[in-house]
Amino acid sequence: MNNTTKFLAGLLAGVGVGTVLGLLIAPDKGTNTYRRIEGAVKDVAHDLTDKSNDLLKSAREKAETVAKKV
Repeated sequence: MNNTTKFLAGLLAGVGVGTVLGLLIAPDKGTNTYRRIEGAVKDVAHDLTDKSNDLLKSAREKAETVAKKV
């Protein structure tokens, strides 16, 4: 994992944790808070899926490049 990937993973994790904590602290009905947390978790999961797909694509492209050189 390179530094950029580590930074992005840490940033996404921080945003997710911050969002969840902010929603838990905010005064609102339990149902509304649960829905907000659920939405935030889905957003973070979607972002992580996109990033992991991008990393896999990049790794495949690099592997193909190396294989062609050999």
